[in-house]
Amino acid sequence: MLAAARRVSELDQFVKNGEWKGQLKENSFGVDVHHKTLGIIGMGGIGSAIAKRAHKGFDMKILYHNRSRKREAEDLYNAEYRTLEELLKESDFVCNMAPLTSETEKLIGEREFGLMKKSAIFVNGSRGAVVDEHALYNTLQEQRILAAGLDVYQQEPINPDNPLLKLPNVVTLPHIGSATLETRIKMGVLAANSLIEGLNGRRPATLINTI
Repeated sequence: MLAAARRVSELDQFVKNGEWKGQLKENSFGVDVHHKTLGIIGMGGIGSAIAKRAHKGFDMKILYHNRSRKREAEDLYNAEYRTLEELLKESDFVCNMAPLTSETEKLIGEREFGLMKKSAIFVNGSRGAVVDEHALYNTLQEQRILAAGLDVYQQEPINPDNPLLKLPNVVTLPHIGSATLETRIKMGVLAANSLIEGLNGRRPATLINTI
């Protein structure tokens, strides 16, 4: 979100290409994140962590859409529940963290992008298939929204010929959400401890199948 808002990838290349000749003009400016409205689609654990950072770090107004109300997020971060349509219309930043299911596949397409502000920035850190990439490309190419920040794609690794890679207003990362040594070690330890808990007849803290 920060990289897309401040055009980090684009301006990094601008400097490396030797195009920085003096003071930046308005056509190279980014947009502020502070005090803007962030709409989060999917207020699970990661969505809640994003809400915490956005609310406490950047004083953002938090909107969210989820299958059920999240009273804790509402209490802690002043988050306000919205229908998906309302969230898309009102948000300056739209962050998709919805899990991929049969119900959410291509949840965000032409119609949904058409509801967003022309100044909006779309961020996908969930799964690529939740978004219609063709619709996203058309929306960005026609500048119907300002920019996008992507960490996930319909095909991974992404095809080098994917037209999204040719657009300057898209930040493209190689699915690096958990890609730090510290995080991967913690993930491994968590998995091992959960296995030990199960083998000892105790309920693992991160059990997925609760039946």
